[in-house]
Amino acid sequence: MGVRDWGQNSSQPQPHRPSPIARTTMLDLPLDSIPLAFLDFETTGLWPHRGDRVCEVALQRVVGGVVEMSYTTLVNPQRAQSAQSFAVNQISAEQLAHAPIFATIAGSLRAMLVDTLIVAHNAPFDLEFLHAELALAGQPPLRVLSIDTLVVARRLLPKRPSHSLAALATALGSPPPSHRAMDDVLALRVVFDAMIAQLATLGITKLSDLLRYTRGLRPGDPEPLAPTVIAEALRNGKLLKIAYTSRNMPAPIERLIRPIEITSENGVLFLRAYCYLREDLRAFVIAKMSVIEISDATAIGSE
Repeated sequence: MGVRDWGQNSSQPQPHRPSPIARTTMLDLPLDSIPLAFLDFETTGLWPHRGDRVCEVALQRVVGGVVEMSYTTLVNPQRAQSAQSFAVNQISAEQLAHAPIFATIAGSLRAMLVDTLIVAHNAPFDLEFLHAELALAGQPPLRVLSIDTLVVARRLLPKRPSHSLAALATALGSPPPSHRAMDDVLALRVVFDAMIAQLATLGITKLSDLLRYTRGLRPGDPEPLAPTVIAEALRNGKLLKIAYTSRNMPAPIERLIRPIEITSENGVLFLRAYCYLREDLRAFVIAKMSVIEISDATAIGSE
């Protein structure tokens, strides 16, 4: 797979304008023919709803193993990095001071991601930041399909001691990522290619098959039926209010969640969602939800 040079800190990516591909059509395409957008952000912290921001972007758009476009830039986050984030990415305030703000690249970045399958490791983290930054730039959420290679790795390689991007890349003989955005994107491509080869041996060759596999479904498995209110929230991008009885809390606790997908684990139905109470991704057993309601909340963290 060839890699073209990219312009470091190029603040104005040139929008790629491919022929539109309908989402339904993309689902039926072989995985090796889909426009893939390998994406990674470095950020000032972990929680966009607490004000953390993107400080570096990297993206490679790949079709059929050929790199159509590469882009990376530092981003002025307009706030200080946390000490923990600087310890990881080593991006200094001086480096960020003269970088473009996200709003100046938002439109072009959006154009590069349209009609692609976004591939990221721990994809909800990157997508949460992407949508938070788009909102700050006055743009609506980007409705695209995505694959989380962390979820795929956990299903394909359940016995591995670590499913981090660094551990997976090292196991494949690739240089470990450095926690800089483009290094992580390059490692991500190596890991994804290896996964696709292994998935093909399981009969998973189309995007629809892969999306079902991330939900615990193999080719031929019946589609689980979601309760109507959950199906509506997933279809329309709505938040849910639930009352949930967990193993450690016998009394139901009310939570605001952003549903992501229905999964099946050994015949038990789960709703994978971002929980604003715990500020983390969680998998909720649907049978343990005593209340499920569509929420009118539109702002992250609002009730």
